[in-house]
Amino acid sequence: MKGTVLVVFGIIFGLFSCKDDPIEPNLGSVKFSVNYVVNSEPLRFDTITYTNAAGNKYGLTHLEYYISNIAFNKSDGSSYSTNAVFYINAQKPETNFITIDNIPKGNYTSVTFYIGLDSILNKTNALPNSLDNINMAWPDAMGGGYHFMKMEGYFLAKVDQKKYGYAMHLGKNPNLVKAEVVTPISINGDLLAKTLTMNINEWYANPAVYDFEVDGNYSMGLSAAMLKLSKNGKDVFSIN
Repeated sequence: MKGTVLVVFGIIFGLFSCKDDPIEPNLGSVKFSVNYVVNSEPLRFDTITYTNAAGNKYGLTHLEYYISNIAFNKSDGSSYSTNAVFYINAQKPETNFITIDNIPKGNYTSVTFYIGLDSILNKTNALPNSLDNINMAWPDAMGGGYHFMKMEGYFLAKVDQKKYGYAMHLGKNPNLVKAEVVTPISINGDLLAKTLTMNINEWYANPAVYDFEVDGNYSMGLSAAMLKLSKNGKDVFSIN
């Protein structure tokens, strides 16, 4: 009988001892809230109050795009990546959040991602047939796949100040935007909240100035215009 009591006591003690042992978390998550500015000003839609590097006075009426292939990179060259695709519409608050789970614990030095879709996914009907994805389809007659971005609005002509429309549409594999944000991010097992901010004016500024009146106010079908926008897009985002 005494032996039985000792065994039971030992089992109970072992259970409580296990609960007291610290469990070291080795995975974490990052939740990005997506924000928009024009240089230092918050983005407001449906107002022509902004000026880009070319001197175009403009405003936005619409902005939607994809972010995909997000990777967290370490200084030793290793990285953690996900093939998740995120559809974002700046005017739909519920889409302006990106959560990445199961990131290995550690210190990361940069985040890289695509604004758009890689060649594997940039094919007609490769994405689920949601209304958003259908509306982002790139015409089959122009190569198929999807729009990487639609940014639309109005600008005032420099000479006569007349209002004209513009549509900065990006698509086709050579124009995939490969963005990089160099910033320290430490994953310690908790949910880390960060803000991913797009500066609209960067689409028109670096490395080349984009002018609606010179480069085209409708980029779709203009290879040179789309290529210039895609190169400018590499640093439109910051993280804080």
